[in-house]
Amino acid sequence: MSFYGWSKVDAFFEAWTDAGFKPVGHLVWQKGYASRAGYLRARHEQAYLLVKGNPQRPAKPLDDVRKWEYSGNRFHPTEKAVSILTPLIQGFSQPGSIVLDPFSGSGSTAVAATLCGRRYLGIELEEKYVTYARNRLDGASRYVRGKTTSAA
Repeated sequence: MSFYGWSKVDAFFEAWTDAGFKPVGHLVWQKGYASRAGYLRARHEQAYLLVKGNPQRPAKPLDDVRKWEYSGNRFHPTEKAVSILTPLIQGFSQPGSIVLDPFSGSGSTAVAATLCGRRYLGIELEEKYVTYARNRLDGASRYVRGKTTSAA
């Protein structure tokens, strides 16, 4: 899954195909608010579903148009809500598998992966966002450990 800005789709497609990925789906999230006024008021987010090889299809395919849940952008300007990432991780990965986020930002994908019982690899260039992500992950990990301990 790769979120992207529409003006950069050519560069992303080139990078994806060069890395051996092919698109198998396109998702759109309808937002209840508009971002950045320009020629148009942006009221959606979008992402491509990409695969390598021929992975198993999900047992319950997701709708390709979804409702956006605003994260508040408390930690990062393009922060995603954990609640929109969770169904993607559950639908397109298996428990224990690794979820990669090459643009990790504040760590929302890693938090969602942790809550879904997946491992994660997050890559982020800016140190301040790495710090935010680590703090959020510490909280998510404590929550999961507490849930596991109380269930035993």
